[in-house]
Amino acid sequence: MKIRILLLLAVFGVTKSFSQFTIKGKVTDSGSKLPITDASIISSKSTGTRSNSNGLFELQSNEKIGEIRVSSLGYATQVVEITNSNQFIEVLLVESAGQELGEVNITSKYYKEYNLNTVSSALRLQSPLINLSQNIQEVGSELIYDQAVFNMTDGVSRNVSGVVRQEVSNNLGPFMFMRGGLVSTLRNGIDLTPIYRGPVPEDAAIIDRVEFIKGPSGFMNNIGDPAGTFNVMTKQPTGKPHYTINAMLGNWDFYRVSADLDGLLDKKGKVQYRFNVMGMASNSFVKTDFNKRLLVAPVIKYVASDKTTVSAEYMYQQFSYAMMSPIVMTPVGFGTLPNDFTINEKSLDPYNVSDHTGFVTFNHAFNKNWSVTARGAFMRNQKEGIYMWVTGANSANPNILLRNPKYDLDQATVFSQQAFVNGKLRTGAIDHQILAGVDLNQKKFTADSYVSYDTQTNDNGTLILTYYPLDITNPVHGAQIPDYQTPGGIHNGNTSQKIHYYSVYAMDELVFFQNKLRLTLGARFTSVKTNNMVLKVETGSEDQKVTPRIGLSYSLKPDFSVYALYDRTIVPQTGATSTGGVIKPLTGVNNEIGVKKNWFDNRWNTTLAVYKIKRSNIVSSDPDNPSYRIQVGETSSQGIDVDVKGEIARGLNVVVNYAFSDAEVEHDVNTALIGQRTPMYVKHIQNTWLNYELPSNILNGVSVSLGYQYQAGRGERYVTAAPQPVPDFFRLDAGTGYRIKKMKINLIINNLLNKHLIATPWYRGNLYYWVPQASINGRLSVSYSF
Repeated sequence: MKIRILLLLAVFGVTKSFSQFTIKGKVTDSGSKLPITDASIISSKSTGTRSNSNGLFELQSNEKIGEIRVSSLGYATQVVEITNSNQFIEVLLVESAGQELGEVNITSKYYKEYNLNTVSSALRLQSPLINLSQNIQEVGSELIYDQAVFNMTDGVSRNVSGVVRQEVSNNLGPFMFMRGGLVSTLRNGIDLTPIYRGPVPEDAAIIDRVEFIKGPSGFMNNIGDPAGTFNVMTKQPTGKPHYTINAMLGNWDFYRVSADLDGLLDKKGKVQYRFNVMGMASNSFVKTDFNKRLLVAPVIKYVASDKTTVSAEYMYQQFSYAMMSPIVMTPVGFGTLPNDFTINEKSLDPYNVSDHTGFVTFNHAFNKNWSVTARGAFMRNQKEGIYMWVTGANSANPNILLRNPKYDLDQATVFSQQAFVNGKLRTGAIDHQILAGVDLNQKKFTADSYVSYDTQTNDNGTLILTYYPLDITNPVHGAQIPDYQTPGGIHNGNTSQKIHYYSVYAMDELVFFQNKLRLTLGARFTSVKTNNMVLKVETGSEDQKVTPRIGLSYSLKPDFSVYALYDRTIVPQTGATSTGGVIKPLTGVNNEIGVKKNWFDNRWNTTLAVYKIKRSNIVSSDPDNPSYRIQVGETSSQGIDVDVKGEIARGLNVVVNYAFSDAEVEHDVNTALIGQRTPMYVKHIQNTWLNYELPSNILNGVSVSLGYQYQAGRGERYVTAAPQPVPDFFRLDAGTGYRIKKMKINLIINNLLNKHLIATPWYRGNLYYWVPQASINGRLSVSYSF
């Protein structure tokens, strides 16, 4: 009840305005004299704002404003001197075809970029968030820093309603769930998701922002679950020299150092660069586990003219860790073992991962209304290692786990190409925002997976597994596990899979009544071809599908809109059934309505969405043989999402969200599963994060933070006819920060109440499985910029 009261106060509470000075004005095209909508108006003394559909704006500040900076896509930026706060400012902008739209940057010492208001260029959209007929939530790098997050698997999900991370593999992929499904992944707007496990989680050192798109995103890529997609935007050159060094340390010998260098390679500023590097080493709260990482990420951008740019980006990540999976098992019940318990052995060699990613992007603006973008990207990821697994318990003594080592050697490659055109035109009284393009993608996965290499022959001449028993009541480690590598390398593996697809799409956002009503009509044609070989069983498939998109958005006020959305998606699925059957693509449809409101000059935002999603051709691992897949039928999910983000009072920046989900199996080959909850189900998810910058006359530069994550009504990793009760999840975190001039210091204590927490639970074969979570721990960050 307390949590719900806090949420309601955050969403509907009334905040006090501290503004004492107000600047009003209008932004107009110098040639046509028509008002310019959505121009950016910023000042060093206040939060920024944007012009409305009539070109009007209002900027408030608690300090006197000396000048404002006005910019808009297709126009030269103009700096206007303010001599009288009571005067009405007329701003005439002059066309400049190569001008990029500046974001509403906030430089007030109390403001933090928790509410970004805009989407990145990678989303291909031209409208501000408030006008889009979809729920899109943005998470900025400043919020990630405040929470001491070091990569995508480390807590970013808490900042968006209904998103939880549920995965058993240690750092092999983000695996986030929301709205009853697995969230699809993009990087810089490109599908680089490998066929199996991945992509490797992006490190915070390269993250500029993370964009969560609720529901299908046919305007970007309809190859994804109807639950939605998240897109990681990496840091790009800004054209302004800036350098930052960051160091972090924490419990269990956690050490991390990163550097972010942003500058110019020539005097004219035509050749720009961004270089990020990171090194990390850490042990773990789990016995015998450790983690080492290296990241190198250079970017070069060439500004050919004010109309044309070309950039090239490369990322190399190297991981080495002791355990592929920190899963524990017991016949007793969920959470009944200490969270540092392990089935691992020190004699196992580290699990090694190398990941290479590259991008080339070309942008050209024909004029202020039309532009073209072309991108090419590749990803190559290779993993190799041995891990312990429990195939069952001793029948004579269930407390003795029968361990056997498994070997994995995986190689995944992805090549992706895309080209699209953005344009604006007018027919009569209707404005059009056009998006059209083509996406191509080639995925390949080769592996020797889940190999039980440690075997022996019994007295009857039968090949059996070699077991290494472990008593959970008195665990004794020290077993020597033999090493193994696939004879002849990965090309002699047991798995080879391919997915090739291309899609062509077009979308038109029709704008009526001076930008009050927006109707989006779009369609995408997708052709998919798959080939699979799993344990000598070969299958293949070809599918073509048209997925329409209809969106409607209406502005009750410039900062208050309602929307409705209908969108469909298709997801190619690889693998084979144990009988050699073809795996059909997943198809989904999303129906959604929502309300969005920006408050107090866009300082903070609230979004409420109600949705209903249906999925068909769901695929799951075969419980009798993990190397194969089964298609379990149809599921439906419906629910409510609420998000609050931004500065609700001077110095108080918040993230508050709540999600209710009702997801169940509607059809299945196993009739006992009909009506059961979908995998990774969570009925209630509520997160809060508060960061308060103390007034300067008290403790200048000091801030305090407090946040929690709460999940209730949790389900298991797999659908079962007799689900086991799973404990609720509640984690409380707190911290303090200090910033002065070029230095920032931040201390965060996670799991302040030292709760015994578990994730990703499931019950199978008379054993309870789960992933333990860390006990109370702290992270101290020090950042210096120059």
